[in-house]
Amino acid sequence: MRTSPGRRLATAALTLLAAAGCMTGPYNGTTTADPVAGKTFLFQGYYNEPSTTISLQVLKTPDADPTVAANWLQFATAVTSTSPTTFNSTDPLYYWSVNAAPVPNFLYGARWPSGGLVKVRGIAKDPDGDINLYTFDDVTFGDCFAEHVNDDWVTVGTECQGVGVNRSALVSTSPSPVGSATPPDYLGRKGDISTAETEQYYAQIQAPSSFTAFRTRYGFASGDTTATYYNDGDLGLGREMHCRTFLTPALQTGVACYVKNYGVLNGQPNFGGDPNAALNDAVNRQNSFATVAMVYQPPANTANSVQFMVYDGATGLRTPTAKLDSTGQHVSVPNNCLTCHGINSYYDPATNSVSGAAKFLPFDIFSFRYSTASGFTQSAQADALRRLNNLVSLTSPTTATSQFIAGMYAPKAVSDSTAVANNAYVPVEWTTTKRKGLGLYNGVVKPYCRTCHMSATVASYDFLEEDDLHNLKAAINTDVCGAGHEMPQAEHVMRKFWNSGARAYLDMGLGLNSACKP
Repeated sequence: MRTSPGRRLATAALTLLAAAGCMTGPYNGTTTADPVAGKTFLFQGYYNEPSTTISLQVLKTPDADPTVAANWLQFATAVTSTSPTTFNSTDPLYYWSVNAAPVPNFLYGARWPSGGLVKVRGIAKDPDGDINLYTFDDVTFGDCFAEHVNDDWVTVGTECQGVGVNRSALVSTSPSPVGSATPPDYLGRKGDISTAETEQYYAQIQAPSSFTAFRTRYGFASGDTTATYYNDGDLGLGREMHCRTFLTPALQTGVACYVKNYGVLNGQPNFGGDPNAALNDAVNRQNSFATVAMVYQPPANTANSVQFMVYDGATGLRTPTAKLDSTGQHVSVPNNCLTCHGINSYYDPATNSVSGAAKFLPFDIFSFRYSTASGFTQSAQADALRRLNNLVSLTSPTTATSQFIAGMYAPKAVSDSTAVANNAYVPVEWTTTKRKGLGLYNGVVKPYCRTCHMSATVASYDFLEEDDLHNLKAAINTDVCGAGHEMPQAEHVMRKFWNSGARAYLDMGLGLNSACKP
């Protein structure tokens, strides 16, 4: 990734000790497609001395120990200029750059496995001793620089340095596990049950036998809140969402929702397909292929307090299965629903019940895509989306969900009709620790993890703290980079994950020392 001279200068950022230099490109998390052999990148940065040699080095294999000097191999050099430049400071900086290939040809392929990571760094060969150059993250630098554009370069660097500190990982986005002949086990964490068992579950929760009966039972003839969008951070479908409250026999407030799903190709559900085609069908209420319903029935956190049921898009009759990805490996209800709506919940066949507190999820409205049709844009639906999130707040949500909703509508309450959503929410624990910066959260958790992990009732799995990821480091490495590639669990999200720089932030931020390849 190339930066303008002004931005390159602004990234000349160092630590509180005012160390001498940085590598401003390529950023950590830069992506490219195969083949990687012979592919060049613009390596560039600044040092505070002129005419100084910069040694660009690559880890001999991406799983080698980066703390061992012998594991780093030089692949190019550059020399800092003799013309000084400044940025909000009188202290001079000297620019350097070179176009170079970390993997010159296929003979050096071990440095960068196909579809995996390559690790690089810059070393200033200063007469007083080698100096490691600091690096920056593609996902966070732009916002951080904008926040500190009037500060001196030392402050910019202190606040904006990346999760790798003085290393970067470049990401090959192909091949991907999603395109494998043996794809990952999407939505399989909760196992499967038979259709007969699902029917016993439906009988236990007294699920209406048809979509019409469901709408009648929960009063959907009037008074519901609806929104239409493409859930780009989840299954990759067009959705027509409806929710409303109802009174239980004990005069407690329950919440019922149903969502019609859109997005077909050649008559079959097309997960992660053309968003515009899916949105067009959703807006025009055509080609719906399934309706999924959820009900919050208080008291909270009891067996079946959150209920799941599915209705066929063509007949409107209740069905025991729901295909939620292109493979159709795990279709049993409620198990596949619990993959995201109940990180710590499970289906108990002995009682025909969901135990462990399944949960409603918040509407992460900035992860959605919207139609440009009148009445269906994001702005046109902003208040409806706020009201949907307010309904979620009535379902005894987890701490993570409550904090997310509050943060998204801060400083006002979600119940305030004048509250406006913002996309700046980061859990307070992430903003105060700053162990590795926000690359891990904004580059991994926010786009690929939090949608489902907000359902966790066990705190260590809700990812509200950076320590949650560090404590689960071994499991994360296995689930994401291991042979099974079990996380993220949804096909569409996994496809997006492997097409992004997320593996670089995960590897550098947690110190996985992994090739993280298909």
